[in-house]
Amino acid sequence: MENLNLNEKSLIYFLKQYRMKKSLRFFESTASTNDEAKKLCQSGKGRGVLIAADAQESGKGRQGRDFYSPKGKGIYFSAVYELNDGAKNLDLISSAAGLAVRDTLYNIFGLDVKIKWPNDILYDEKKLCGILCEAVNEGDRPKYIIIGIGVNLETCDFPDELSLTATSVGNIYSGEVELDHNEILIDIVNNLDRYIIRSGLIQDGDCSDIIARLKASSCTLGKMVRVITPDTEYDARALDIADNGGLVVQGPVEITTLTSGEVRHLR
Repeated sequence: MENLNLNEKSLIYFLKQYRMKKSLRFFESTASTNDEAKKLCQSGKGRGVLIAADAQESGKGRQGRDFYSPKGKGIYFSAVYELNDGAKNLDLISSAAGLAVRDTLYNIFGLDVKIKWPNDILYDEKKLCGILCEAVNEGDRPKYIIIGIGVNLETCDFPDELSLTATSVGNIYSGEVELDHNEILIDIVNNLDRYIIRSGLIQDGDCSDIIARLKASSCTLGKMVRVITPDTEYDARALDIADNGGLVVQGPVEITTLTSGEVRHLR
């Protein structure tokens, strides 16, 4: 069955099918969809923007890493959400984005992928997806939040430095559903809207269901992890996910809640 790469016509079709009001900007290739989104936000044109690309030359990941984004092998996009005065739960948006991806991969392909805190999507401890959230300020407050997502879809021979840590849907899925990159992308965006807008997450809505879903989908809870922050590194046990989306860990001295930084699973 032929897999369908990203294209503007199909993206517009699925946006209409899902009745989504988005301003689509499509690129065959761009340096970074997040950078394209930033330009629009900084010019006051970021509201409801969806940037999609079939390839990125300089895809961006968390902690300043690059994200491998070859043409035709995945979906790479950035969705922009405008923040009103007094927007809440900003620390939870990143994990909610991971949940949106997880829901799509489970509902379409039946893949029981897991979430490594805060938002890495893993299958058998290999990474399928990267998510980078960035805020754009107006004055002294965040005006927009940009959610950049890259999902590895097609069977792929990864570079040597990624071969042991990365995988793709095509590498693990053996069913009959075609990998329509356009439908997958729009379904993820629909889930983003559901968690971020319709649930009231950024308007101080009840986030208990999101937290419960994150706990049920987590592959970090209960594990020993290496906590890495700009100031220190230490081993800890992951105990819980807090109401704000932070990871509760038992370190050498005390229990703390992480809202930033990185954790690595210890085998």
